[in-house]
Amino acid sequence: MVRRILSISANTFRETIRNKILYAILAFALFVIGMTFFLADLSVGDFARIIADVGLASIHVFGVIMAIFLGITLISNEVDRKTIYVILSKPVRRSEFILGKTLGLSFTLAITTLAMAAVLFLVHLGYQFGGRAEPGIFIASAGIYMELVLLTCLASLFSAFTTPVLSAIFTISLFLLGHLTNYLHAVGEQSKVAAVRWGSKALYFLLPNLENFNWKNEVAYGGLRSASVLGWAAGYLAFYAVCVLCLSCLLFARKDFK
Repeated sequence: MVRRILSISANTFRETIRNKILYAILAFALFVIGMTFFLADLSVGDFARIIADVGLASIHVFGVIMAIFLGITLISNEVDRKTIYVILSKPVRRSEFILGKTLGLSFTLAITTLAMAAVLFLVHLGYQFGGRAEPGIFIASAGIYMELVLLTCLASLFSAFTTPVLSAIFTISLFLLGHLTNYLHAVGEQSKVAAVRWGSKALYFLLPNLENFNWKNEVAYGGLRSASVLGWAAGYLAFYAVCVLCLSCLLFARKDFK
């Protein structure tokens, strides 16, 4: 089983890494991150903070674009090329197909996120010219990567039963709601209607809380000093991703390709 999953993930990694659109997005992301060096000179305030803030925001935005764009096509590309029939005709379980595809895309996102983080780290260090390096950039980027993995799992869930367009809409909607989960819960708790309070609690636990992976402000303002924050976030990712992938496998197992 593990060997089949790794084989599918390796093939998915090769496919995504050859995607020209991925390189276009990554190149533009690296260009924007590099431009923060000059943007800081045109701004008023703490220049190093501006570089970290804008740079991490760029990694986040472009990473989300990559995750959603590639995630919603994980299954549809195989269906369009009719290769899904060849794959499933072999001794490969549908759950193994889903897990392998998701794992392969996660490898791709790991490389692109690391590349963007490394460029930002060098730009930030170069601007200070001998000043203190900011390892928090890599910690915050690790949080961004974990969010991208969760978005990939969500995209695979929606692509298992609907079209790429609807998958993109659903995934983007959950991305936006995931960063508003704490706010919606706080607002719901202030309601005098019991149904609203219980509803807000239900949504708080059901919707992904993507703020668990967000440490951009802490890095920008010098408040992130330890990698220990990764522990809770990794545990949350593991639990939520397993639940989403189990549901994905269940829905994909019932999908009819005839």
